[in-house]
Amino acid sequence: MSSEPGARVFLHVGVPKSGTSFLQATLRANADRLAERGVWYPTQQHRGLFHAALELTGNHPGWGVPQQRVRGSWRGLCEQARRRGGTSVFSNELFSNVKAADVPAALAHLDGLEVHVIVTARDLARQLPAEWQEGVKHGRGLRFDEFLSRVLDADRSHTHATKFWRHQDLADILDRWGRHLSPERVHLVTCPPPGAPRDLLWQRFCSVVGVDPSSATIPEVGANTSLGVTAVDVLARVNRRLRKGDAPPHLRRTVKQVLVNEALRSDGSERVSTPESLVPRLEEITAEWVRRIEAAGYDVAGDLADLRPHLVSGGAAADHRVTPRASRDLAIDAVAVLTKEVAALRAEVRELQARSTGRTRSRARALARRVAERFRRP
Repeated sequence: MSSEPGARVFLHVGVPKSGTSFLQATLRANADRLAERGVWYPTQQHRGLFHAALELTGNHPGWGVPQQRVRGSWRGLCEQARRRGGTSVFSNELFSNVKAADVPAALAHLDGLEVHVIVTARDLARQLPAEWQEGVKHGRGLRFDEFLSRVLDADRSHTHATKFWRHQDLADILDRWGRHLSPERVHLVTCPPPGAPRDLLWQRFCSVVGVDPSSATIPEVGANTSLGVTAVDVLARVNRRLRKGDAPPHLRRTVKQVLVNEALRSDGSERVSTPESLVPRLEEITAEWVRRIEAAGYDVAGDLADLRPHLVSGGAAADHRVTPRASRDLAIDAVAVLTKEVAALRAEVRELQARSTGRTRSRARALARRVAERFRRP
């Protein structure tokens, strides 16, 4: 299939927790404005970026998505980019999880286009607690000190270490995707240090894509909720209880979207911070990344010094403990929020049932059953 002259595709492949949700929310909120300037950002879910990422990683079972729903998603996106011409931006942090052996086949669908790879990166001192918390949101129950001992083991032999570094080893991800492209088409965008202007990451990202950053509106609310240690403790307890039951794969999406982003987000307890004792180890890893990045000649938007560990002052210790009373009080608040959510969903279902006939009524009953199953205690 022929492509429009000058068509370009920018693949934003991660890393997770490096401002990806912020950038994606900004791209999504300004999709129409960007389209007017010749930049296409796909916003659909089905057959969209999420399904394309699941197809390339082969991890659709873990997300409870049938293979037939993701099959052909990546090819479909690439064909649309080819037909549209101009500039296309594909952004999903799960792309960082694509194996090196699978990258050539993924890029083959973009043959004939000007392909660029973008990797956003934040310093490890902030990445470690963010990734630990994300793991709890997705079903783990480790304390932060346990997580650190596993992922920072020199041999990286533990399963948690393997998973962490597969989508957090900055130099490896750049090489994994970038070895098939010329260095000037491989871009590292560094996350600004704490205290920098909120839109600086967006400005750096736009400088790579070739978009005027002032043409977009920055969303007011972030797309990813950071939790205090009490909320994480409650969530870890819920995860352990769910594992004892017959929890379907898609349940973790419900946990993250409803329990985390709605019921637990009001928690005001301390956030954990990386221990100062780990700084020398993190600086050693970062220095090796910088050496490899400079040797490869990749383009850098920002400053490589931004990758040096930035410790957050204060915060909870890595081996923190949460009192049962604090967890109980927050859990009660969460139950109240979830109760209201269930009541609202059931009211919506009843309204749909009252207005529906025939096949539509059957669909409403099926929805009611799914709602009941979602909130049923294991």
